[in-house]
Amino acid sequence: MIRVMNRMLIDRLTQLISEKGISAQRLSIQATGAKETVRKILDGTSKNPRIDTITKIATALDVSPQYLLGEDEQNERKLGVDLSETSSPLLEGDISLHVPVLGTVAGSHQRGAFELAESIVDYVRRPAGLTGARDIYALFVEGTSMEPQFFPGDLIYVNPHKHPRSGDVVVLQRKASENEPTEATLGVLHKITEKTIIIVKRNPPAEIEFLREKVKSVHKVLSNNEIFSI
Repeated sequence: MIRVMNRMLIDRLTQLISEKGISAQRLSIQATGAKETVRKILDGTSKNPRIDTITKIATALDVSPQYLLGEDEQNERKLGVDLSETSSPLLEGDISLHVPVLGTVAGSHQRGAFELAESIVDYVRRPAGLTGARDIYALFVEGTSMEPQFFPGDLIYVNPHKHPRSGDVVVLQRKASENEPTEATLGVLHKITEKTIIIVKRNPPAEIEFLREKVKSVHKVLSNNEIFSI
């Protein structure tokens, strides 16, 4: 069943990309902020893409996620679909049962390559292990500097109330000045000193140092064990 669904997803993506005259890379960036997400689905590298990724791609293509997955023949060319009216499991029920997505977090070393949204850009389902947790938010990973732990398009859940320790993966938010947007980067917390915060990137291995006075927050990225209460 999964293989049939994947084949249908690939076929319909290929057809829509051709009809709209856009490249897989352009669609990928428009939908997820990452360059390779759609290509990896098309070439079979991503064998079981997340439903939130499929939903974003469907939105960018003006079709329902059910159509991309081969589950919705009646509305197969329903353009401008309102996802709140579909049976997407991401948007059913009380919105308080979902987690807000605040944009993308960089797997990048350069400033300006990533930006935290000032408002909610989407919602994803709240995992059972996070029931009742306050102020949880989610981000999509952009860039490759945290591979192989995180890849472009991966979804991460962040708890701003859990105190991060050395060795934890964190989202560091930084604002250089009042006139600049808040930037967010992903890394492994290495050390906090009186004046600096140091995080480690994985690909290639590198330490990046930030002045504490410029750091807005350091939030812990939840592990799968914490997300699913394993």
